[in-house]
Amino acid sequence: MTEPKSDLAYLRNEKAKAEQKLRSCQHREKILERQMSELNRRERVHRLCTRARMLESFLVCPGELTDDQVMELLKISFRQPEVVLALAKIVHDVHERSNVQNPLE
Repeated sequence: MTEPKSDLAYLRNEKAKAEQKLRSCQHREKILERQMSELNRRERVHRLCTRARMLESFLVCPGELTDDQVMELLKISFRQPEVVLALAKIVHDVHERSNVQNPLE
């Protein structure tokens, strides 16, 4: 009759270990999610700074223009038929490349 008690004690002990491991893994998951979020934010900030630098390289006296003036200039620029077509082609090409299967698979 002592066997069932030892089995029960063993199972309770295993359950406690599994619950502790679960808590540990959940904590690790939260840490990793925070790290991913931070890396995504840094990547986005880097991309925004890089593209802002590109834009400013085309502007004359960029520091003297207001945000509204730059926005108006961008609206005018991106409404040009050539720009609309070029952008559509670039986006199409990007989608085509991302949908192509790896021939080695």
